[in-house]
Amino acid sequence: MRLSRPNHSNMKSYLNFVSLAFTFLFLTSAMAQDNDVDSLKPAAKSFGAMLNVSGLVANIDAAPQRDLLNTSSLMLRYKIDDQFTFRMGIAPNIGRVKRNTTDSIGKDLVEFDSTASQSVFSIFPGVEYHLAGTKRLDPYVAADLELGLVGQLKIATIQNTTDTTGTSKVTRTINEDGGYALGARLRLGMNYFIAKNLFLGVEYGLGFSTLISGGDREDVTQFEPVSGSSTVDRELSAARNNNLLFAVDPGVQITFGYFFSL
Repeated sequence: MRLSRPNHSNMKSYLNFVSLAFTFLFLTSAMAQDNDVDSLKPAAKSFGAMLNVSGLVANIDAAPQRDLLNTSSLMLRYKIDDQFTFRMGIAPNIGRVKRNTTDSIGKDLVEFDSTASQSVFSIFPGVEYHLAGTKRLDPYVAADLELGLVGQLKIATIQNTTDTTGTSKVTRTINEDGGYALGARLRLGMNYFIAKNLFLGVEYGLGFSTLISGGDREDVTQFEPVSGSSTVDRELSAARNNNLLFAVDPGVQITFGYFFSL
């Protein structure tokens, strides 16, 4: 039996998470005694939106958070009261790619059209428990669940070849089952309110994810010659992948957001 070497990258990530956890608890304890009369935090029943921030000072970029399927998502928050905040991430993605080309091979004219489409959708609801802070600092612990659905992959191609005798046509369609993703994540976070309802924050967490994809696959090719009868070739196959991952975040996420008071 061969023993695998320890993954130093994962070990470093776990140590970072533990260090951040101790720092988080220390700051929370120290801030609990501060006066919060003139708090800049949002009032209860406020809605908020959150983005990720990356880049250096000269090249700062704001981008949406990504789900387990690496799809951009919209992260919304609803502050229930001073302790609990509900959060919801929504990541719809419908992709369709179409390509048309015209070329010549000798005296033959070749026209090729292809279309590929697939949809991906996920939601990840969660809840934040906010600890005692100050009028600007707002530490919290959050837990998220995630469900992602991958739609069926559909590919269609049509190739027309025209010569002096006429036009032949080859049509090919491929249909492949999608899949789904499941996951859960525990996060430590802290918001710093620059102004009323406007904040910069950090989040760091650990969790697991599983992605199950693939399934039945159908490949149908139809050939229509210039003369004579057409032929159809149909191939059936199946393949399924199951990936499971448990890990901490590779780095601290810097967030930016705003709450809207109703």
